[in-house]
Amino acid sequence: MHSILLKQELLSESEMDKETVINVEHVSKKYCKSLKRSMLYGGIDISRNMLKFSSRSDRLRKDEFWALNDISFEVKKGEALGIIGPNGSGKTTLLKLLNGIFWPDKGKITIKGKVGALIELGAGFHPLLTGRENIYINAAILGMKKREIYKEFDSIVEFAGIGDFIDSPIKNYSSGMYVRLGFSIAIHSSPDILLVDEALSVGDAQFVQKCLWKFQQFQEKGGTIVFVSHNMDSIKKNCQETILLDQGEIIDRGKPKEVTDVYNALIFEKIASEMKKEQSPTGKELASRRVGKKNQRYGSFQAEIVDVTILNGEGKPRKTVNTNEATEIKIKALFYEELRDILVGFTIRNRIGVDVYMTNTGWKGVDIPRVSKNNNLEVSFAQKMCLVPGEYTITAAVSQITPNGIRRLDWVSDCLVFEVLASEKMSGICNLDSAVSVKQGKSEVDIDR
Repeated sequence: MHSILLKQELLSESEMDKETVINVEHVSKKYCKSLKRSMLYGGIDISRNMLKFSSRSDRLRKDEFWALNDISFEVKKGEALGIIGPNGSGKTTLLKLLNGIFWPDKGKITIKGKVGALIELGAGFHPLLTGRENIYINAAILGMKKREIYKEFDSIVEFAGIGDFIDSPIKNYSSGMYVRLGFSIAIHSSPDILLVDEALSVGDAQFVQKCLWKFQQFQEKGGTIVFVSHNMDSIKKNCQETILLDQGEIIDRGKPKEVTDVYNALIFEKIASEMKKEQSPTGKELASRRVGKKNQRYGSFQAEIVDVTILNGEGKPRKTVNTNEATEIKIKALFYEELRDILVGFTIRNRIGVDVYMTNTGWKGVDIPRVSKNNNLEVSFAQKMCLVPGEYTITAAVSQITPNGIRRLDWVSDCLVFEVLASEKMSGICNLDSAVSVKQGKSEVDIDR
């Protein structure tokens, strides 16, 4: 018998502060590759359940596979959990299990509070009905009462940005309008827990900022978010903890900055293995490389980064620099083979791991046609450090251009930590060194009127 416990409980604020609102215990979910066999197995399972026999859901039958396998984690009230992984790793399946769309074949899921799911937004819309009519229908499906829909109607329309088309049939909407309306309805349904699947990939920059602002408001009120995305900067900005899925299993869990590095390693290793037509390392093997180490590192290691340094204008190594100071980032690599068409580059990240600047020799128009075996290669990047005050890290990489794409030779995350200082107050990501001028004069408008 399917084992799932979805509780919609209303708890006091003091109780919720101490409660785990999502608890996933040894959950597994299987699918069948064959549609015919899937329908056959479904009929057999329903028949066995009707006769009060076990459906043996914990076993794999022909053409079946585990989309999720023995997943366990918990999320507390007010937290934002990021879920990342390659395509087909089980991310959306996990969200659908949390939302109660699917049942797990093994394990138990406990949810405390009202769930709002931003999954396949607009899936319940009727194309022949107007936006207005679809708002009432979709909001009711999400559990909103009639008076709540009336109260939030104008806000839903304004947030979606479809005011001029509210009484037009949905079939005439663009794909962006369609999804924005679905997002707006879901976010206004006042859930305790939000399940978000790539919602920030829709709409323009203005709409994305509105979504981020809404998420921030939601969390400030004690809301909990489970956020699936392929955008690592969004994960690092919005989540306190991250889970990495690969082939239906949790292979790493921890701070977003660290787990996203393992994800990047996993993706690049898969690409490199496809290029070389060989078996790629498993996600668990890549995650284990970080155990006991400060940095994530990966590549073919035909060359190795041996030193990364920041120099000031006098050529002296520094760990602190002033904003807008002339600096030099020097990367030194040792080559164990003779290699051609080399790229060397770096990324500067802020304290939460968001990329604020990235460049390499290729982008700067500098060719490195050949490096001999057992030779050192030293590349220097001179620039002003136009960053606001704060702590930053440098991630360095050396790669090779091949006919099939870029082969990573060595990539080292956060190999150098430095601090930017400033004598004036500023905020944001970069220092644009603004020059301010002020003018006053009489208005051309007749003020006596």
